[in-house]
Amino acid sequence: MRTPQTLSLLLCALMSGAISKSLAPTPSSLPPERSCQISHFKSLSPRELETFKVAQNAYEKIMIQTERKCSSRFFHRNWDLRQLPPSVRPLVLQAELKLTLDVLKAVTKPELDRVLAQPLQTLSHIYQEIQSCVTSRPSKEHRPPGRLKNWLNKLSEARKEPHNCLEASIMLNLFRLLTQDLRCVAYGDLC
Repeated sequence: MRTPQTLSLLLCALMSGAISKSLAPTPSSLPPERSCQISHFKSLSPRELETFKVAQNAYEKIMIQTERKCSSRFFHRNWDLRQLPPSVRPLVLQAELKLTLDVLKAVTKPELDRVLAQPLQTLSHIYQEIQSCVTSRPSKEHRPPGRLKNWLNKLSEARKEPHNCLEASIMLNLFRLLTQDLRCVAYGDLC
């Protein structure tokens, strides 16, 4: 015959096992791996685009007041991600976003601090999303084919440009980045 104490201990042991079993991580209770969610950037809200327009206008106002001797713009009309296969476009967009973020974070004009805050936050968010798209790809796709390699090299070489010229190119390229490159990657095969 079992005493109330024995039953109580048995009940506690059973409940303890049930509780610890329910708290143990199961494949369905583990957080899912981040998946590529770039498709929701097919278009940015008018409010988000407006923050970029304000930043670009403020920068252009400063540019008019300073003397710049830049012979060429880094991004030119031939820069079109549609020239690349859809599977590698995210790699170029990732490199372009990284360069843009690095340059914009290094801007040292106090009058731009406030107007660049929201665009930097938006670009950082987009960059995090594109990273999950690129890292979720098989490693064999990370070996860039010819044309992709040239584009990535060009983005890498841009860092050697005089900083004020690269900064100007990046600022003047913001809308093309958001309305063409980002949109093209978000649409995938339909770009």
